[in-house]
Amino acid sequence: MKLLTAATCLAGTVCCVTLQAAFLPILHLDSKSVKIFDAYVDKFEREVLKPYTDSGRLWIDGSSCCTNAAFTSGKLVVEARTNDDIDGGSIHHFSGAMHLNGAKIEDMRRIMEDYPSYPVNFGPDVTKAEGKLLPDSTPGDDHFQARLAISEKTVFMNVNFETMYDTHYKSLDDHRWMSKSFATSLKEVKDVHDPSKGFYPEGDDHGFLWRTNTYWFARAAGGGLDLQVDSITLSRTNVPGFTWFGAKRSHDAVEKMLRDARTAIGALHHPAK
Repeated sequence: MKLLTAATCLAGTVCCVTLQAAFLPILHLDSKSVKIFDAYVDKFEREVLKPYTDSGRLWIDGSSCCTNAAFTSGKLVVEARTNDDIDGGSIHHFSGAMHLNGAKIEDMRRIMEDYPSYPVNFGPDVTKAEGKLLPDSTPGDDHFQARLAISEKTVFMNVNFETMYDTHYKSLDDHRWMSKSFATSLKEVKDVHDPSKGFYPEGDDHGFLWRTNTYWFARAAGGGLDLQVDSITLSRTNVPGFTWFGAKRSHDAVEKMLRDARTAIGALHHPAK
């Protein structure tokens, strides 16, 4: 998940025209790009996910002194891990973290498994959502299949997707929880103004989102929760003049997911009257 808002002015004008992605050429997702992405994800899971599973260690624990100091003081921090072009594509990986006073492990489980509320909790980029608990779930591992409609907007571009995700929500112990989610289907809508025109074939589209993995980590600490989210995406190579698109949208996605989680958890503790 990510979001960017299409609201800006240039040189004193009122606003800019938002274009569809159709002005860019259609690209084909190469299997070599997928292999490189899969290898990157595997490395991340060995170096970050496994240590957290084993001992509770997170990226923020080994981050720079400035980043760690900001996190310790209660600020939301986001850091780029990778923004590199690869053979036939580009990998964007951002990590974000924050501490939530008074939050509990159960709070994260509730908001993340409440798919009907995603348009409220994680809108406006998530416009529709539904999830199904799969029969292989266990008390410590809730396995979901989810369908999300996603709208991505920037100043110059508007792209919509229909997506499917495979997600595990795991309670490691009384003090640690995590989730691992990856897209099993990402279909770009041909015309954001007329969805009846259908979708581009997967892997033969504009390449803004070919693969995406999202990881949440929550651990009880300091009278609340330490939260971390990692977003790893595969997209087309950076377009000249639009090199900011992949990096900025990935950065903003992580920042917004954390802000949205904070707001949703706050609503659990202080429901509107």
